[in-house]
Amino acid sequence: MNRKIPELLAPAGGMRQLTAAVENGADAVYLGGPAFNARINADNFTEEEMKAGIRYAHLRNVKVYVTLNILLRDEELLPALQYAKRLYEMSADGLILQDLGLADLVRRYIPGLPIHLSTQGSVYNLSGVKKAFRLGFSRVVLARELSLAEIGRITAGTSCEIEVFIHGALCMCYSGQCQLSRALGGGARSGNRGLCAQPCRLPYKDDRGRVSYALSPKDLCGLDYLGELAEAGVASLKIEGRMKSAEYVAAVVGIYRKYLDLYASQGTYQVSDEDRMTLAQVFNRGGFTDGYLRGNPGRKLLSGSLSKHQGVYIGNVIRAVPGTELVDVKLSKKLELGDGVEIRSGKLIGNVITYIERGKNGALRIGDLKGKVAPGDPVYRITDAALMKRLRKSFEEGGPEGSKHKKTVPVDMELEVAVGKPPLLTVSEGSLKVSVRLKEAAERAVNKPLTEETAEKQLRKTGGTPFSVSRILMSIEKNAALPVSALNQLRRQALSAFEEEKMRRKVTEEICLPEKLCFPKEPGEKRLAFYFYSRGAFETWNFQSAGGAGQVRAYVPLLYYMREKPEREGVEIVPYILNISKGQLDHYIENSFDEIVQAVKRCGIAIGNLSWIDEFVAAGVPVYADYGLNLANRQAAAAAASWNIQPAALSHEVTNLDMGAVPLMITEHPIETASLRDRKKQDYEIVRNFEKDKFLIFKKTKEYNFQQLWKRWETADKEVRVYIP
Repeated sequence: MNRKIPELLAPAGGMRQLTAAVENGADAVYLGGPAFNARINADNFTEEEMKAGIRYAHLRNVKVYVTLNILLRDEELLPALQYAKRLYEMSADGLILQDLGLADLVRRYIPGLPIHLSTQGSVYNLSGVKKAFRLGFSRVVLARELSLAEIGRITAGTSCEIEVFIHGALCMCYSGQCQLSRALGGGARSGNRGLCAQPCRLPYKDDRGRVSYALSPKDLCGLDYLGELAEAGVASLKIEGRMKSAEYVAAVVGIYRKYLDLYASQGTYQVSDEDRMTLAQVFNRGGFTDGYLRGNPGRKLLSGSLSKHQGVYIGNVIRAVPGTELVDVKLSKKLELGDGVEIRSGKLIGNVITYIERGKNGALRIGDLKGKVAPGDPVYRITDAALMKRLRKSFEEGGPEGSKHKKTVPVDMELEVAVGKPPLLTVSEGSLKVSVRLKEAAERAVNKPLTEETAEKQLRKTGGTPFSVSRILMSIEKNAALPVSALNQLRRQALSAFEEEKMRRKVTEEICLPEKLCFPKEPGEKRLAFYFYSRGAFETWNFQSAGGAGQVRAYVPLLYYMREKPEREGVEIVPYILNISKGQLDHYIENSFDEIVQAVKRCGIAIGNLSWIDEFVAAGVPVYADYGLNLANRQAAAAAASWNIQPAALSHEVTNLDMGAVPLMITEHPIETASLRDRKKQDYEIVRNFEKDKFLIFKKTKEYNFQQLWKRWETADKEVRVYIP
């Protein structure tokens, strides 16, 4: 029995990584061009490389999805749309998008090009998936904070394809909702713009003065959950790593391919220690985590004392050899010349091993290692030269210009040879079929007629092509003769013609793009608004500080609004659904929806996610689009307005982060401190949401500059907002 298994989707930061992914068994790859993607610092692909890469992959039945997954400015939308058109013409299998404005344009002008909603769309429940599906997304990449049970409930409730991350780096914040990189980078290093500075990987000092990597997760490894995810109906399993090496891609793809195939054929599998070691050796941050697949892992999520690749522990220092850069070590695992090691002493001491001397009792003397080490210091193998060589061998002779390929597509052949007629060879794969005839006719044999054995031997010589021969049917007239050279020519011509037919794009629609985009007037009302995260902050806030600012609005947590029915004189109060409502808030909305509708029909409700929008609109409730929707341009705002909602707050991507406290991060991880301080002595405040199941990070703000705030309000034509953690 062959069970249905998900697509294995691999990262390709450049052509070598693409080759490694395809040759080691990926069903699909995702990659980016030189702009508009969330990994701008990867090698990425020029358009010529993109064409070559798509052809190479498609010939081997591997799909190619292209990332245009950043938030865009108004002036970038038309170039991004034009690029999308070129990708469609290159036969890209889909676009991975975050920006709702660009998604609206692609759906309108290039309807034949599938669009996938990136994990940066922050979708984590069935309501959000259904909304994305109605917006034209054929696939949703779920947030990485979901359990197996939650993923299963989503797949069971929708026909939209569901993609989940299965291996690689995790973000501490819900993807798409992080502004911490931008805050640290002076506004120029935004994760939503492809330039994440990886603030999660930096050391922070907590409220007790302890320095640690409090925001750095281990890497995800879901190798043990392939069967459960397949049974849950997940369409695609995604490996993170467009910044990783080709060797990394080869290792991870090859191992996941192995166990997916085992599950497909046997319904079970047991991961070997060797394969686990390989995954750890190519990259790990203090071991692996299964993330949230079994629930919130708490502090077990964190990478520990380092936030980088930590290699594999192989032994301990015996002593440093006096007067030299040699170290005696006792090892439990192999170490060879060319391997990279790191000794964790007071400082990290590391190098590539250029000297090994084998001593007594299994001790090794290794070098050269500059720096002080002490007996007992742990030794880690950071790189394994033999493993890297073996991984390179799996793909280095492949690729668009390669001559030897592990990954080939089986085709069937049918040969017809009759005396006096030009020989005919048909090559087929499924419903795709191509027939080629030689110009010269077969002759009657004088001494040596053509045999099936000779014909088959020549037809199976497909080396250097994307194909291998599965089945050959032959109809050879008795006493017909055909030179081996003619058979070889016929095979080459037929495979070449088949290759071209396989790549021929059947375009059914003409794509006409506008010369320029005309944006409707950005909707919104001028008001001053205060956004509260706690009951205490709202009830003690001095709204008189707003002075003569006119209409004042207070946004308060929905659950607080429903319990307390708060009122403040001269203040319009609107409840909100937080940008991430997963957990207690979602459960409350599901169980109390009708009651909520009755309570908010007059005042409306602010929603910061695709979830719950359509349900409240259908119930006749005024809905305000909140910051978590990431409406970063006028096209996105107009698209949201077409859903019968009113954009109240644009994405924080277009917000001045110096204007008081702005939520920089929201996470499921329980941050066990009230504050954090970075290396530049900037302090951050940790705030729990009203339901107490999320943690938010804000820059600590001593006071609010109301004079500057009033100035902004006077010149604004929409809502000016202040966040009060």
